[in-house]
Amino acid sequence: MNQAHSRIDLGRVIAVTLFALFFTVNAIGLLEEEPLESPLSTLVLVLTMAFYVLLIWAYLRRTPSTRTDMRWTSWLVAFLATAAPFALPMVSAGTREEGLVTSAAAAVLAVGLVAMLWALGALGTNISVVPQAREVVSHGPYARVRHPLYFAELVNVIGVCLASTGPWPWCVAAALLAFQIFRARREEDLLTRELPGYAAYKARTPMLVPALTRS
Repeated sequence: MNQAHSRIDLGRVIAVTLFALFFTVNAIGLLEEEPLESPLSTLVLVLTMAFYVLLIWAYLRRTPSTRTDMRWTSWLVAFLATAAPFALPMVSAGTREEGLVTSAAAAVLAVGLVAMLWALGALGTNISVVPQAREVVSHGPYARVRHPLYFAELVNVIGVCLASTGPWPWCVAAALLAFQIFRARREEDLLTRELPGYAAYKARTPMLVPALTRS
């Protein structure tokens, strides 16, 4: 049997299993939701489920990488950044009562999730948690910012922080920002070395704050 075909993509197996679990949890939450009482909350759940479906589809179709950053610090920070948003409910002192702030939080979450769906759709089969080189993606939101998925995730975390009480969710958000900047720089080091054209793309495109107009 061909070794290339028999080799198991462990990262794909783990990612698909986890995202399927997260999808199931959100589906259960949606079934328990009263849509007419909290339409924004229902919208957030639906968008979250759509995001996990796209993630699973992207990982199932993912193409092999030409190079992977094998430094343990890159892997550690990548998994810390991925896990950080899930720590928010654990460190929160509770959720705010229904009101203007919670409605604003749900709206921010909805915007962030739409941005994540757009970025993931543009990224396609180039998805990975740890730094890997496949191809230069420069269309869609990637024409305006080098890491739109990270930016959108930070928007989501801000929405969760707005809906939470206590200072610790904001500390997690600050840690996530630091992780994502470190992660983005490691990715860019790898892509600059491995992919022709990435250096020019990097020079004309902002890292995390999207450009409002094309250069």
